[in-house]
Amino acid sequence: MRNTIFRSIRTEYKERYKRFEFYIFLCYIALLTISFFAVKSANMNTALESSSSKHLVLILFGIFLFFLTIILPERFLRRFIPVLFFLTVAALAFVLAAPKISGSRRWISLGFFNFQPSEYFKLAEILFLSEVLAAKNSKVYYLACLSIFFSAILIYKEPDLGTTLIVLSMWLVMTIACAKHERIWKGAVWGAILASPVAFFMIQDYQRDRILSIFSPQQNATGAAYNTIQSMRAIGSGGMLGKGYMNGNMNLGNFVPEDHTDFIISVIGEEFGFIGICLILFLYAVILYRLYRGFSLSYDFFWKFYFLGSSFLIFFHVFENIGMNLGIIPVTGVPLPLISWGGNQIITYSILLGLATKGCIVNKNKRQG
Repeated sequence: MRNTIFRSIRTEYKERYKRFEFYIFLCYIALLTISFFAVKSANMNTALESSSSKHLVLILFGIFLFFLTIILPERFLRRFIPVLFFLTVAALAFVLAAPKISGSRRWISLGFFNFQPSEYFKLAEILFLSEVLAAKNSKVYYLACLSIFFSAILIYKEPDLGTTLIVLSMWLVMTIACAKHERIWKGAVWGAILASPVAFFMIQDYQRDRILSIFSPQQNATGAAYNTIQSMRAIGSGGMLGKGYMNGNMNLGNFVPEDHTDFIISVIGEEFGFIGICLILFLYAVILYRLYRGFSLSYDFFWKFYFLGSSFLIFFHVFENIGMNLGIIPVTGVPLPLISWGGNQIITYSILLGLATKGCIVNKNKRQG
């Protein structure tokens, strides 16, 4: 009898092992490992030099959340989605009343941690829209649209133009993918096109300068384009193989501002060269392919929309971050997923990829069931 029980338990764990999405997990761990060493190097000779232990704690907490989302029952997670979404909307409203940190109202200080609601809202938006679009309830969808547009206004007021564009772009992509509500998304696109000339003069001066600087970076070399030009110099100096870990002159000399957050790719490019950047792009490409595969093989429309939204968010972040480091896209303060310094984005993407892994396991269970 006892042997039979142990045999059944062993068989169950073998089945779970077979269904586990190892590609996403291995790439996730690889990116976090790169993050730890890249941020440690970027913080050399700065006030954050002794913060490696804090960064490591955040990484380990992210890994814990990754596995927690896999373990929790799917029914419980999906029931909690509306609560999570409206809690993040409330947090976005609350943060505007909070004291300014680094010149903007994006964070709520918890003493040991600065909580950034807009980072978690991106994940909440994907989950809520996936649930709403899968339910095919037009009235609930209209409520979701109003909530998302209201949240985008709150995020813009922080101010955070980059996250505002991401939030609206995710709504557009997921709405188009559902093959319904055509009048709404077409109206939104035409409205955005017609309003863009007016919006250009309504945005903050520094935001407008960043947009203009990509057309004439040398004329703004000491202003809006300074960070980007320094980043390009650092990446270019790394050549094909780089100068070696913690041997980057631009990095150690602190010539690239914010090189531990938005411009972390400049540290990797200088120290590990073109090959190092290609490795990172390869890891992201594998994750995106596995998300696409999950989308293609999913029978559940909730998971289909979730895979779509998650892949778009990762692609947008990677494209925007590396693009602004190379001077082809305006600087918007978008971090490099799982690599840039910042506990909020590490936690967000850990949960996002943990849920994606869970979605892959659920899909495999349904195909084999």
